[in-house]
Amino acid sequence: MNHVSPSTDSAGRRNTLSRLAAAGVLLAAALIGEPGHADPGDFQAMPGLWKIVTRVFESGHEGAPQVTWHCVDESPDPWVEFAQVPVPGQAQCEQANKRRSSTALSWALQCQGSADVVRGQVKFDSAEHYNAAINVNGKDVVQVEGRRYAACTSPKD
Repeated sequence: MNHVSPSTDSAGRRNTLSRLAAAGVLLAAALIGEPGHADPGDFQAMPGLWKIVTRVFESGHEGAPQVTWHCVDESPDPWVEFAQVPVPGQAQCEQANKRRSSTALSWALQCQGSADVVRGQVKFDSAEHYNAAINVNGKDVVQVEGRRYAACTSPKD
């Protein structure tokens, strides 16, 4: 026989009510907010340990995948963690013209000493998976796939 203590049952109800309230607030914000100018607090990706697979394209040919593991925390602006995509052959680039929603971010890069048009984007299809790309002059030069695998176990992850 399973017994649920009153304190456990009460905590479960509070947790459910908190989730419903949060979902309601997010829905209201989505309905009345400006598209393209989402609050970083609306970001839906989960913090934790992410496997990042990066593919660099040279002359239209896909290079070998490079795998890195990255612990993402709940920073004040979580997009910063996911929008750090390298740009081959470009140094000292600054993001500009950022546009975001609760599941996507796009930006332009202004790279010192370069006339190339560099654009980036990150799109989440769930809270635990995303695809990102950087293109230069309309051609993809980097593709990234990220998948969350677990919670981070320590600050040094």
